[in-house]
Amino acid sequence: MRAPARLALYGLLLVVLFAASYLLADLLVPTQWAETWSGTAGH
Repeated sequence: MRAPARLALYGLLLVVLFAASYLLADLLVPTQWAETWSGTAGH
């Protein structure tokens, strides 16, 4: 496999992993938890 193809595949995998983690976090973590956590983060 040539270097440009490897880099493209690596970049695509990174995008897929970040998108999957974002979607899973949105499904698994209740919104109220996130709001409570962000409200107390500055204290």
